[in-house]
Amino acid sequence: MLYNKAQPFLSRIKERSLLNKQGSSKQTYHIVLDIADSGIQFDVGDSIAVLPQNDPVIVKDFLSALQANGEEKICDRRSGETLSLQHFLSHKTNLARVNSSLLEQICTRCPDEELSDLLQKENRSQLSEYLKQQDLLELLKKYQDIGISLDSFCASVSPLLPRFYSIASSQNTHPSEIHLTVALFTFTEQGEKKFGVASHFLCNVAEKDNHPIPIYIQKSHGFTLPSDDSLPIIMIGPGTGIAPFRAFLQERMHRNAQGKNWLFFGERNKSFDFFYEDFWQGLEQKNILQFTPAFSRDQDKKVYVQHKMYEEKKQIWSWIQEGAVIYVCGDASRMAKDVEATLQTIIKEESGCSEEDSRLFIKNLRSQKRYLLDVY
Repeated sequence: MLYNKAQPFLSRIKERSLLNKQGSSKQTYHIVLDIADSGIQFDVGDSIAVLPQNDPVIVKDFLSALQANGEEKICDRRSGETLSLQHFLSHKTNLARVNSSLLEQICTRCPDEELSDLLQKENRSQLSEYLKQQDLLELLKKYQDIGISLDSFCASVSPLLPRFYSIASSQNTHPSEIHLTVALFTFTEQGEKKFGVASHFLCNVAEKDNHPIPIYIQKSHGFTLPSDDSLPIIMIGPGTGIAPFRAFLQERMHRNAQGKNWLFFGERNKSFDFFYEDFWQGLEQKNILQFTPAFSRDQDKKVYVQHKMYEEKKQIWSWIQEGAVIYVCGDASRMAKDVEATLQTIIKEESGCSEEDSRLFIKNLRSQKRYLLDVY
């Protein structure tokens, strides 16, 4: 069966273990989902979409602010379904985001000069900044008595969208499971600690072996192993960007692939944040993997994966000349840009070409599907 957003497979968490050791400033979990008897098929490099659930404690707070008990029936305007308010707030609504539709609803019932000004076309940038700073629950409490109906409220809030996670296992190695590497996202808002919806759901809210986890497969569209098992691969994955490369190496071992494997992994501290340490070291001992870690906070000057790449520039260039496929997974805003800038420098210095030619070289690697990114 082909599962999708409208009809996901209901998985369960089989295992959940903390990858960080005591003393770490982070919480990153290895999560195993049960997909036995689902018929789900996936390739290494694919992701899964998780349809998360809002924290029941937060849902309870919203019911209180709406002066409701949760059994009220509302119409989900996106699907046309009639749902209980409890179900709608738990599974369908982004309870962290304020949007302009809700402000418009407020203004029609309670004229507010500030809000009215913000909703003018010429003030879009100010409106965008205002929306980022607002807390939906606090806004709801502030205008609790103006008479917004439940249907109007539910029609004006943003949808709860699926979250995507790289699959950290090969189906040939774990046929009835999907493994994930999930960082618990936390932030402080007005002095209160808050959690990212999906990571909190997977790491804290969902009960092991019991709670349904709605999922479906998101294809990689090219971010996968080369069909030629003799080709070398270079994988660059700081933090949870390590996930697909665990799958890649499981798959290469299953295939008995002869191509060389090199992994650059980055995290904060070796003592606390060395994800899947035994797995990588075991592959090193078998000469299956060349492993280069970058633990940024183990020395006075921060060291990241791009710094380690530059240290190994001669060998990286040699592997590229041998036909290596280069993969980058993780943060798009800084890491991926820094990695590409370093790769361009390596190509320029080791080949002796110009700046423009090094850019062209990377462009050619992309077109040959030898430089592949999965960034977010």
